[in-house]
Amino acid sequence: MTEGYEPAEVPCYEDQATRDAEYERAEREGTPFFAVERYEEGYAVTYDLLPAGSELSRPARKELDERLTRELEDLVGDPAVPTREAGKSVGASLGSISLFEREETARRVAAVVSRFVLDESNWVEATPPEGSTGAQFREN
Repeated sequence: MTEGYEPAEVPCYEDQATRDAEYERAEREGTPFFAVERYEEGYAVTYDLLPAGSELSRPARKELDERLTRELEDLVGDPAVPTREAGKSVGASLGSISLFEREETARRVAAVVSRFVLDESNWVEATPPEGSTGAQFREN
């Protein structure tokens, strides 16, 4: 896997206005949206490949899900890392892993995720949902 971030390099958006502006930029440029996002309750890792017109291939999605499960199990088992209940939603084009108490922990997980979702060799052309006209919308 050739692309991805180191934990310190992962974009982190502290507020909704910045996150929305960056998402709009991704849409304009036809690039994936990928970031750690700060919420009142903690930090979340979010990816969206639809602005790039792509989604993860089935094997890449399965591998990402398995790798994330191991990573989250490691975090929960590490007494030095404060954790709450962590949840993950790994979709073909959109995913979220949350919530983390510390930005550092979210960045660590984001670095792992980025190696899968930003590697274009793991992408296939996105298939619009049934009944869709092709326009995609993201709710915040």
